[in-house]
Amino acid sequence: MRQFYLSRNNSGYYKVIFVDPKTGALSVGKSTHTKDKIEAAVMASEWLKNSVPNARSNSRKFNAASDKTSVDILNIASRLEKQEALELIALLTKKFNLNISDAKAETVTPSGEEKTLQKPQKKAARPASIKLIPYLLEFWNFEKSEFIKRHLAYGHSMTKRHTDMMLGLVRNYWQPYFGDDITIQELDRTDLDDFFFYLHSEKELKGGTVNKAINCGSRCMRWLYDNKRIESNPMAGVERFNAEELERGIPTESEVRQLLKVDWSNNAYKLAFKLGAFCGLRAGEISGLRVCDLDLESDLIHVRHSWSDVDGLKLPKNSDKRDLPIDHQTLVQLYAQAKTNPQFSDLSYVFFSPVKPEQPYWPSYYVDGLYEALEKIGVSQEQRKERNIVFHSLRHFCATILGQRADLKTVQAVMGHRSEDMSKHYSNHETQEKLENMRNIMQVTWDNILSA
Repeated sequence: MRQFYLSRNNSGYYKVIFVDPKTGALSVGKSTHTKDKIEAAVMASEWLKNSVPNARSNSRKFNAASDKTSVDILNIASRLEKQEALELIALLTKKFNLNISDAKAETVTPSGEEKTLQKPQKKAARPASIKLIPYLLEFWNFEKSEFIKRHLAYGHSMTKRHTDMMLGLVRNYWQPYFGDDITIQELDRTDLDDFFFYLHSEKELKGGTVNKAINCGSRCMRWLYDNKRIESNPMAGVERFNAEELERGIPTESEVRQLLKVDWSNNAYKLAFKLGAFCGLRAGEISGLRVCDLDLESDLIHVRHSWSDVDGLKLPKNSDKRDLPIDHQTLVQLYAQAKTNPQFSDLSYVFFSPVKPEQPYWPSYYVDGLYEALEKIGVSQEQRKERNIVFHSLRHFCATILGQRADLKTVQAVMGHRSEDMSKHYSNHETQEKLENMRNIMQVTWDNILSA
């Protein structure tokens, strides 16, 4: 177990966070009043030996007073574990620009004469230094990145929405912390561990967001290492954080029945709701529906595309095209909705934008309609947020209903899931649904007793 962590504040000064060796609990951070990481690490080691100064004292003065002549190197070395020693060597090598492999070494022969060892032969030239932030910004540039061009050329998926999110992580977190001048070759595992710990403890980011920041750097470093642009991957072995997310809520069967009867302010809202709740379509897949995807003869919907405001028309998630059965009445309603488009054709969108008929509604458009309808049936904004009901909850509702009435293979085919595990994940709301039904039965029972 590590004895302490170093974390840098917004001004660049390091503070020490000690780890209780028995409980693993973290202490309150104590500032070292220095921007030099090696000096901060030495201070932390001294504090382990001599105790931490009180909150009002100056850490640098305390450290100087504890040993005015020199640092007790032997004492520090005796307490270091192997991993800590390796990290210290890396820090010293970086600070003093040491090159241990090229240094002259001396030894003593059995006769007592000094013998100078031959300088080793010159190694192949090291890869050129790469500045961290400029390279991350280039790496995640959808139009210019060599990595993305090759990735797409090999047939892999990569959306501009994803790369824009990664660029946001670089600008919001990586760049303010590291600055523009540090090179990738200067980074080590400790620097990165401290950075991600800082995001979690100081910036108070959720584990899932910190993991995205980790992915932002790890994919870049791995690509550089695999292509021999760097000698070692500083992201190798970086530990991910626990990503606890609020469980997605779903509407009850009773609420869905009420939503079908309520007066929606826009017919497109209601049709999108029906496709989400009864066909399990994602919001992007609803926007991507075109007239040619409506099969009136076979009463089918061909789910061939998805649409986003960043990437435009693209393949569905996981490239899973599928055909879904749908009742004829709803299919006719969808066709009638599409016919109102002034640019109606086989390739026009069913849910078209009134402003730009050649484009569909943005997927977020249907969210407003659902929230408005939920208010009308008595589900307030506070209740909706507490239950975490969003438009994607309709897809979970569909999976739950299917999971209660059909085999897993059928659920997988309708929902467009690649694995049975994912279908099980979506169908886990069955327990919650049963609890809600039990609650309703108990409420009716008590009402009957009280009114008797």
